[in-house]
Amino acid sequence: MTALLAPPTDPFTASIATVPPAVRARMDGVSWHGEQPLCPRWDDLAYLRLSHVTFDGGVAEGELVVAAKLAARTVELFRRLWSLGFPIRSLRLVDDFAASDDASMSADNSSAFNFRFVAGMKLLSQHALGRAIDLNPVENPWRKPTRIVPDEGRAFADRQLIRPGMIVRPGPVVAVFDELGWEWGGDWLHAFDDHHIVWSRRYRSDAVCAIGSTTPIARPIT
Repeated sequence: MTALLAPPTDPFTASIATVPPAVRARMDGVSWHGEQPLCPRWDDLAYLRLSHVTFDGGVAEGELVVAAKLAARTVELFRRLWSLGFPIRSLRLVDDFAASDDASMSADNSSAFNFRFVAGMKLLSQHALGRAIDLNPVENPWRKPTRIVPDEGRAFADRQLIRPGMIVRPGPVVAVFDELGWEWGGDWLHAFDDHHIVWSRRYRSDAVCAIGSTTPIARPIT
């Protein structure tokens, strides 16, 4: 088995925009909390529409909110995943799950921005800054020897049995993360966060794409 499906023949499409009023209304008081001084302002965020491969080999369009400075890099990442034929189960804002990380993960939803703290800690999550993305959390659960999150991910605890949508090292998806400069949680030692990627590097101005663009280019730091 493989983590990939046949790459689509359709062209990849994506768009970057300011967060539209209708989307702000969905997020306000749910994933976005303007009363919190550390919460990014709307101008610091970008709304993306992205093509992705589905698990039945079809194609769909989903949505993400990320840090505006990472918008172009995120589009490039999803373009590469599209070219590989990497399937994504669901690509919806976490607001569709009342900003519950647990509910979003259990639904195998891939998401990004959510102003929240790391579970069980007083440390602000990188999702709160729009710098982190979760991909297929059921196929790629957070793992410790004594715990799997979400519980639906137990069927994928054996990382040697590769199935569509899984992220493993060595593998083509992690190779894309490495090439583009994303840090993969599956490399962490305290726990294996296989669905989690984060931009932990400094931003660089030549990777920032203008709001409203449909043809962004990300130039990773080397």
